[in-house]
Amino acid sequence: MEFEAPSETVYTIYSKSGCTYCTKVKKLLQEKGYAFDMIDCDEYLLEDKEGFLKFIEEKTGKEYKTFPMVFRAGYFIGGFMETKKLIDVEEVFN
Repeated sequence: MEFEAPSETVYTIYSKSGCTYCTKVKKLLQEKGYAFDMIDCDEYLLEDKEGFLKFIEEKTGKEYKTFPMVFRAGYFIGGFMETKKLIDVEEVFN
């Protein structure tokens, strides 16, 4: 199975059904006016969970199993809290 890579230009959110923090990070980015791609990982997890987690490990440089998985311009940020902290810091300096 081929997995969709993070965007090199905008935020990318890897999400799954029923994930509260996935919904929160989507809402945060919408409220702040950031463009993003949302990738639903339900199919990945059902068909090739091990392969998907290995793909994420290659992209992040570490084992990461929680959702959401947020990238910005191809660089791994973390989950909701890390994304919120990044946006908060950027707002202070802009």
